[in-house]
Amino acid sequence: MAVTYKNVWKNVLVALKSKIKAEMKCPVFSNFDETSKANQFIRLIPQGSEQGDVTKFSEHRTFNVDIQYYFMKRNNAQFQDYVLNQVSILEALIHDNITLTLADSTKAVNVTLGDLELNAEVEDYDDYFVCEWNLTCTHFGNTA
Repeated sequence: MAVTYKNVWKNVLVALKSKIKAEMKCPVFSNFDETSKANQFIRLIPQGSEQGDVTKFSEHRTFNVDIQYYFMKRNNAQFQDYVLNQVSILEALIHDNITLTLADSTKAVNVTLGDLELNAEVEDYDDYFVCEWNLTCTHFGNTA
C-alpha cells in the first residue's frame, strides 16, 4: 500500500501556512486560485514533488512550493527598506525552522528556500512588488 500524498500535501501546506502566519501577521493563502487585493499578503503555490528512495516499508518525497510575498507598491523612500526587512524576517523564519511537524505527527525535514527573485512578474498584479522563492522539503512516509 502506497502513502497517500494528497494528505501529505495538505499537511505540509497547513504547517507552512501556520508557521508563516504566526510570524508575518498578514494573510497567507495556499489555494491554487486564491486571489487577494490586500496591501500585503503571501501565497503558497504547490509546484510538484519528486519521489526519492522507495523500500518495502517506506519512501520519501521532496515537495516543491513557490512562496510569493506581495506588497502593494508605494512611492516613498521607506518602501524598499520595508520590503527588504519583511523579506529578511520570512527568510530567517524558514531558516530557523528546517523541520516542520505535520498534523499526522510525521515531519517535513530539510525545509529550505531557494534563491530570491525581487520584483517577480505576476499576471494581474501590476500594482504589487512581488518577492518569490522556491521552498523545498522532504517527507519520509511509511508504505506498510
